[in-house]
Amino acid sequence: MRLSNKLVVITLLVLIIAALVRCSEATNSKANETFSADDVGKGQALAAQYCQSCHQLPNPSLINKESWHNHVLPVMGRYLGIKSDGEKSMVNDLESDASYMPDTAQIDSAKWAQIQAYFMAKAPERLPVPKVAEPIHQLPIFEIRPSPAEWDSTSAMTSYVKIDESVKPHRLIVANGLNNRLIILDSRGKTLGSRIMDGAIVNLLFQDDKITATHIGKDLWANNFKNGFIKEIRIGKDGKITPAAQPVFFRLGRALSTDIIDLNGDGLKDYLIAQFGKITGRLSWVDRSGGKLKEHIIRDKPGCIKTIITYNNKTHHPDIWALFAQGDEGIFFYTNDGRGNFEEKKVLGFPPSYGSSSFDLVNFNGDGFKDIIYTCGDNGDFSQILKPYHGVYIYLNDGNGKFTQKYFYPINGCYKAIAKDFDGDGDLDIATISEFPGDVKPRQAFVYLENKGNYQFQAYTLPLNTPFHNGMTMDAGDIDGDGKIDLLLGNGYGGGSKGQKQPLFMILKNISSIKK
Repeated sequence: MRLSNKLVVITLLVLIIAALVRCSEATNSKANETFSADDVGKGQALAAQYCQSCHQLPNPSLINKESWHNHVLPVMGRYLGIKSDGEKSMVNDLESDASYMPDTAQIDSAKWAQIQAYFMAKAPERLPVPKVAEPIHQLPIFEIRPSPAEWDSTSAMTSYVKIDESVKPHRLIVANGLNNRLIILDSRGKTLGSRIMDGAIVNLLFQDDKITATHIGKDLWANNFKNGFIKEIRIGKDGKITPAAQPVFFRLGRALSTDIIDLNGDGLKDYLIAQFGKITGRLSWVDRSGGKLKEHIIRDKPGCIKTIITYNNKTHHPDIWALFAQGDEGIFFYTNDGRGNFEEKKVLGFPPSYGSSSFDLVNFNGDGFKDIIYTCGDNGDFSQILKPYHGVYIYLNDGNGKFTQKYFYPINGCYKAIAKDFDGDGDLDIATISEFPGDVKPRQAFVYLENKGNYQFQAYTLPLNTPFHNGMTMDAGDIDGDGKIDLLLGNGYGGGSKGQKQPLFMILKNISSIKK
């Protein structure tokens, strides 16, 4: 007996659905499997032994059971040489990293089962939801200024924005990381010029009438290729962009920033280069003594996302602060002996699920010591769930280099924070963006925290239906020379419904009553 086409389709759908249900039930049964207390205890000790070789030992409660079972543990196993039938799409993504993985298992199957038992037994079914008031959908001191419609499109990813105060009148610089286009605009937002660059620009350093551009690579996507480079560029008053013929450095592993400073006291400026990489990366400086370039590795680990130079009040030597956001995440301080030799101190450490995304040194309490403002929220790895510990943090400095958390505001996928006195009342407010705000709270793509005193902040966000869905990057500065601190936001979006366009960037003009 032959079945009708319609009946065949229905039958196939039923079979597919049944198979998916059985697969889901099998997955859930494994995720909800009970484990002996002995296995869990041994697994905890083994996790402390093996997992901390790559990163801070994560608490199982940081991720839910499903994410541990289907995503994170299979990937952890690959770093121990264990091939798993777990989340295949995630594991296959690591195949390009195979040369960095062990060829054989570094741990026997029984011990690996106990490590899995520890995480699965202790992980929660779901993570708690932070109890926080929804931000007010209006901006108290900022007005949204329209950007040129020529830069609206259905997909883009802003890799860099800059309010350039090195020239008068001031100008805006925007980089689109999808097509590697660098755009120059005047203080009113009118386009002066643009150019397709050889790679995606992620940082510009303005120094000694030079502009040093850091290119992460040919594109923005995570990889182990060493096609990043550093090149000097010129930007004319007419907005014309002229890159140098040759790069200063090339074959870099996803470089994110460059500083130029004399690190060894020989009177010549050296290069401090942060290479985020993927499996590999490093923070290093390049010595220019004797007319030759020699690299000195400060930390041979991936994930360096930002560096800050400070000067020792006693020795006057330049020291380095660095945020590493891959593997062994944390904020590190490097003391310089004056000859370019550095002693490392881990100031703050974070588990890998935090997804560290930015930091800065600012004095919040007026005691003369630099405190730390830190954000975490990179949610693009293996546990893509909303995490209650993502957001913006303030750590206070006791004056002896010890930092204690004083404030936290939860923001899903928080990506950057800038602390400035935006409203001119004498204290520091905070502007934040989120690249992964989550569908339930898309307005967290931008949050302005107005300081009300005693570490109490009122949260504001963009008006409803504002076309800014993913905060990729942000800068603060005086755009038009009126003495007020404005904001320039870089947007990220793609695949909008019915070809809906969004602006590549957004200008938030400060309209407060600050007196110059």
